[in-house]
Amino acid sequence: MEIKYVHHPEALPGAYPLAAQAGDLIFVGGQLAAHPTKGMTPEAKLLPNYPWHGSSIQKQLSYLYSNLEKRLESVGSSLHHIMKINSYHTNPAEVDMALRLRREWFGDVPPPSSLLIVSDLPVHSATVNLDMTNIVANASLKRQEVTMKSVPPIGQVAAIGWAVYSQAVRGGGFVFTRGATASGVRGPIDEIVYNPDCAYPHNPVRFQTEYIINYLKKVLGDAGCTLEDIVRAEIYLPDMKDYAVFDEVWQKFFPVDPPARVVIPAKTVVPFTVVEIEFIAVDPQGTYQKEIISTREAPTPLGGEPQAVKAGPYLFLSTQVATDYRHGVPPEARPDPNFPYHSSSIRRQVEYVYKNVDSICRAAGTTAQNLVKMRAIHLNMSELPEAEHVWQEKLGDRLPPTTAFQTDGPLAVPGCTVQYDFTAVVLD
Repeated sequence: MEIKYVHHPEALPGAYPLAAQAGDLIFVGGQLAAHPTKGMTPEAKLLPNYPWHGSSIQKQLSYLYSNLEKRLESVGSSLHHIMKINSYHTNPAEVDMALRLRREWFGDVPPPSSLLIVSDLPVHSATVNLDMTNIVANASLKRQEVTMKSVPPIGQVAAIGWAVYSQAVRGGGFVFTRGATASGVRGPIDEIVYNPDCAYPHNPVRFQTEYIINYLKKVLGDAGCTLEDIVRAEIYLPDMKDYAVFDEVWQKFFPVDPPARVVIPAKTVVPFTVVEIEFIAVDPQGTYQKEIISTREAPTPLGGEPQAVKAGPYLFLSTQVATDYRHGVPPEARPDPNFPYHSSSIRRQVEYVYKNVDSICRAAGTTAQNLVKMRAIHLNMSELPEAEHVWQEKLGDRLPPTTAFQTDGPLAVPGCTVQYDFTAVVLD
């Protein structure tokens, strides 16, 4: 196996690739309606003298999907081979149009999806950032929608008129689920809708986490999977104060060999929901086995997550932040408080994260040079250039496709201003 990178033809040397193919999977980095050096493209903007004629999000997404279709062809894939799409928006008012456009580009079998609200993106005027995981068209295990027998249709069928995303798809040795919230066929379930006469019937995050995991257990069951088959989980918590209760519930469902886990502070789009969860599981129709990766050369996370999980040639890492899980942000990851202007806080954090990521990768038989996906969640987007400079120094022409956005936070570890999500491959 080798990694094949896809670059924008006008990108400068050292720029992040648009996508990376490794085996049957293709990892597509954050897609913005922008030129790599010039910012927002004219095709993605409304005409300045007609500000109320047309839809900004429609223009941005049409530009993105059209260009992606061309780029994906170069690695033997297409928009109809997306296994999972994550969509980060800065304007909640654009969500409806963004979802309606999917039928035009994906037809009747749209990919599973998670759609979140974030506070800023790397390009001014851009209001949406997409990342995806694709499958090659000639994969031995083709992309297939999982037929749902145990759960009802998604709420958007009633709200919009059709399914704007699938509940789950399988292919390439994995099953990908949608991002699920505590909602049903008509929106938020009755138990979570605020009632002033009974304002505190239960702890919202406890109730909703249990509901969602049980729901997704049924979704995975329709694909022949169990919770033990899950290799990666992605969780969105609008309020990080809910982390402890969420983790308590999580460990009851995953007491042994839990999946790699990434917890991101971001706002959900369904009213009254306080958590959103999505899963990747090994497909029982394939040959991949779940393997927990652990090393003493990197910090051991607190709570219900391993350092990483390996499945076949793919390595899924849990949340990476600059902490040793003993002292918050350790001294080597922050400037000397007596000399606060003699070193860069963001550089120290990224260097600390890189060291740990490389150690975890080596424990799995690979290195950080073989990362194929990176998500960078910043509290201050102004730190992005310096953070990217460190990754360019460390990885050179082996930079992975990357999605970056700003969240209101806070992150799970006070003092940390960036957290990362990584996937790597183990090359033959």
